[in-house]
Amino acid sequence: MPGTGLYPIPGFNDPVSSLTHLVGASVFACLTPVLLRRARFHPRSWGYLSVFALASILLLSTSGIYHLLTVGDERRILQRLDHGAIFVMIAGTFTPVHGICFRGRPRWVPLVLMWLAATVGLTLKTVFFTAVAEGVGLLFYIVLGWAGMFTVLTLWRRFGYRFVEPLVWGGVAYTVGGILEFLRWPVLIPGVVGPHELFHVCVLVGIGLHWKFVFQIASGKLPDRLDRPKE
Repeated sequence: MPGTGLYPIPGFNDPVSSLTHLVGASVFACLTPVLLRRARFHPRSWGYLSVFALASILLLSTSGIYHLLTVGDERRILQRLDHGAIFVMIAGTFTPVHGICFRGRPRWVPLVLMWLAATVGLTLKTVFFTAVAEGVGLLFYIVLGWAGMFTVLTLWRRFGYRFVEPLVWGGVAYTVGGILEFLRWPVLIPGVVGPHELFHVCVLVGIGLHWKFVFQIASGKLPDRLDRPKE
């Protein structure tokens, strides 16, 4: 949903929302080769990393273009794709985490379940957009995203808190942004920066923190416990 009562600028219906995510999409597109180069000695990771990178760019570019437009069928279509892309982002974030950090059933079973759930959510938010209440959609996002706590706790026990810290705070950033958007609060600069713009910033923070985590595992070499006392 676009910000309400915003002052548009020429070419941008929701300028802050549009520009933040278009710039974010450009930044992460530029970082994608860096991420993939990190895995140059572990080519099996490329597929997992590419899914994550493409999901990030898809979400931000779709959102940025949607908030750029004013009226018309294109805007309504992109609005649905904008909401649906959140599910792709959630599943896309799970993909390198489980693909690189796990083996066998702990790798594939959660990934299959996550992508099935994301497909259901994507269908509901694109095909039945007007029939799904905003609160229900937000709850679906939060529950699906925080299902990753099972993964986080497993990695925490194995590698320590410092290893999973970006995952935890990235999830917090997404959640805070979604709640502020739902509450329509706060309005920092009337007509310029409101809860939706803050939501967009929280999304960028969440993606950035998750990129930090994915970058540290991209080489396929997982560390010893980072919080183990030195002898």
